[in-house]
Amino acid sequence: MTEATKPTPDSEPRRKGVRRLMARPQSRRDWFGLVGKMTALVGLVTGVVTLLFLFFPGLKPVHVDVGTAAITDVQVRQPVTFHRYLQETESEEGSMSRAFLQRPGVLVSFHYQLDGFGGQKIPLRWELNNARTNDLVAQDKAISIKPTTNSEGRDWYVWVPRPKRRDRYYITVTLYQPEEQVVPLKHFDTKPFTGSA
Repeated sequence: MTEATKPTPDSEPRRKGVRRLMARPQSRRDWFGLVGKMTALVGLVTGVVTLLFLFFPGLKPVHVDVGTAAITDVQVRQPVTFHRYLQETESEEGSMSRAFLQRPGVLVSFHYQLDGFGGQKIPLRWELNNARTNDLVAQDKAISIKPTTNSEGRDWYVWVPRPKRRDRYYITVTLYQPEEQVVPLKHFDTKPFTGSA
């Protein structure tokens, strides 16, 4: 027999094997086997992902659709000089005069929790209000908070110059959304206190 006339091997069994792998399960036993394999695969993937999040918590996604803010532990202390406020916030005095640093004021401390605002500036405004009339006495909005992470909680301080008249006052602190429009995010009022002019 010559090379050209040699019979070619029958490829039918291979095709049958392929058909058998791609064919739909025919019996209940085949279905249960398929379901068992799929369940084992899902369990394996779930176990691997769980172990990854356990040993590398930074991989776990933090999903925040809307930014949120919470304020707790509000305290008012007075008299507190501006110099003491700068010490409390670990800020530099720069070229401020001694008279400017020795101005008496009111220190408001609070704890904030901001979620969903990592790297964005959150404008902050304080208002000094007369407790009897609710009239605005003074305000400032030069300060902003910039969280370094998407979920940040820390203590913060606001210094308000001492009122010029001896009366009852309260301070309102408002955090705003990091947008060009003025949209309040969270605010709180301190308990009324007596100004010591």
